[in-house]
Order: sequence, then structure tokens, then C-alpha cells
Amino acid sequence: MDLINTLKQKKTKGLPVWIMRQAGRYLPEFRKLKKKSKGFMNMVYTPKIASDVTLQPIKRFGFDAAIIFSDILIIPDSLGQELTYEEGRGPILREMNIDQMISDFSINKNKKKLLLVYEAIKRTKKKLNSKIPLIGFVGAPLTVSFFMFDSNKEKKYFKILSSFKKNKKKISKLYKLLENATAEHAIGQINAGAQVIQIFDTWANIAKGKDLNAFSINPIKRICKQIKKRKPNIPIIIFPRNVGARYGEYIYKHVDCISVGEDIKKKEIKKIQKEKVIQGNLSPKILLNGGKKLENEIKKVLNKFSAKPFIFNLSHGIMPKTPVKNVKKLVKVIRNYKNEI
Repeated sequence: MDLINTLKQKKTKGLPVWIMRQAGRYLPEFRKLKKKSKGFMNMVYTPKIASDVTLQPIKRFGFDAAIIFSDILIIPDSLGQELTYEEGRGPILREMNIDQMISDFSINKNKKKLLLVYEAIKRTKKKLNSKIPLIGFVGAPLTVSFFMFDSNKEKKYFKILSSFKKNKKKISKLYKLLENATAEHAIGQINAGAQVIQIFDTWANIAKGKDLNAFSINPIKRICKQIKKRKPNIPIIIFPRNVGARYGEYIYKHVDCISVGEDIKKKEIKKIQKEKVIQGNLSPKILLNGGKKLENEIKKVLNKFSAKPFIFNLSHGIMPKTPVKNVKKLVKVIRNYKNEI
């Protein structure tokens, strides 16, 4: 349980490593299973398939944690905004305006869909080595809401954020719904067997100045507070992607670890490591390209962070065309690291 011990800032024998999107398209076994399945959504909502996919990278690489195969957009799907998947376009939410969302959304609308995720977690726990913890995850309201208002996949997130500021009262109501649903889903995953929760705020960097506080930092803190009130012993990792000089502002008593990008400053590293664990932060492009540079960059990351409790990960999800051999090399270099110093 090196990952759990690291999150609780206890001594460990090894340095834990897992990677975001570790169960995904770069794996031949994933691609094979996807061909047999009836689309991405069927994979997410079929407990046996979701469990099998979750375990694939553990079997192949021996990572120190599994993360359940799911999607951050199942929250709006469960609230009443139908989620579909189109090959080449990815997940798409049914077009709805904010008034429809506020009036139609219900935390119990499609709860059966969430129960399928919990069943996948239960199945995975039965098959997973007891020394390997299972991570559950949710999306932060900012990132999830961007997708909710982007049914045409235009990625005009600055424009969407601008509309949020013009409709503060309505957005406040919507965010309260999202925060409560997100916390409940995290707790549902914990009850099913998840031992860690990660909160993804992939588009946090879109919000600047006070907007980052209003739409990213404060909602995440409120979600963490809800989770910890009921599950105080479950570690929480937050991932506010590419917020640069503001990672330290996410430090909070109910947050255990901050997953950082390549943009983190030395000042922020010191600030976080005085209180919390850091996770990160190898570039997915470096992993994709491999070669001698990969080994050098892995060691740079290790030298930068591992004097304090640290979890090795990427700065974002692994890229689909990443060679399997590069991931094997990554794990090998990390496993041998302590023997070399």
C-alpha cells in the first residue's frame, strides 16, 4: 500500500507510480476489447467490461494503483443530461440550456447508471491484489460544466466562462447541484470499495484571477469538505491542470495531495510540500517519444520531488499512440531509482 502510505505521509519502501488514463487506447488489449464492445458508453456502463479494462494496466505494468474505468461526464448523465459517444468526436452531452438544467436535474434521476459504476468497483476489488489500492474519481464542476454547455464540441471555454459571470445566480444554483452530486458519487465509489478519490479539473487554467477562486478552488474545497465529513480517512487527490503559480492556493485541510503539471514553479513546490503530497508531473509527450530523453526526464522529476512524500504520474493523461515499451521503461526506471542514489 505504498500509495496510501504516501498520501498519509508515512514512510514507504518504494516510490508509488500510476499514470492518468492508464487504462486506455495505447494498450492493444484495450483496443481489442473495445472492438468487441458495443461502443465506449457500453464499456463504461457494463461492470464486467469496466472492471476488466481497469485491471489491464495492472496486469501488464504492475502499477501501484488502479483507477476505475469510467468518465467524468456520468454526473450530468445521471442528473438528466443524456451522454452519448460518437467515434471521432468522443463523449457528447445532449444540448440543454441553464434553465432546463436547473429545473430538470435531479440527483435521483438516473441513479441506476451510477450503480453500474459501483458494481464495477466491487468486481475490481475482488480481483485486485489487496496491496494495490483502487482509485475512484470525479470531475470538478468547472470542467464538467464546460462540457455541459459545449454540446457541439467547439471548446469555446472562455466564452462559456464569460456567460457564467453574466448569470451568477443561476450558475450558483447549478454549481450547488453539481457539487452535491459529485460528492455523493465520490462517496458512492468509496462505499463500493474505492480507497482514494481523485478530482479532475482539467480546464482549471481557463479561469483567471478571482474566477479561479469562484469556479475552481472554492467548489473543489466544498466537495472535499462533504467527502471528508462522511469519509474522513479516505485520501483525496486534486488535479487543477496548468494553474502555474496558483497550485498552492488549492492547499486545504481536506485535500491530501495536489497533482501538478509541468508549469509548476519552485516556489509552489516548496509551498505545497510543507503541508501536502505532490503527484506528477512527467510530460505525456516525453513518454510518447521515449528514448534516452525519457530516462533523463524521469530522473529529473524524481530528483525534483522525491525528497518529500511523492507519487509519480504524468502532467496529464497518457497519449493514445504511446508505445507500450516506453511505459515499461518508465516503471523500470522508477523502480530502480532508489537503488541508484
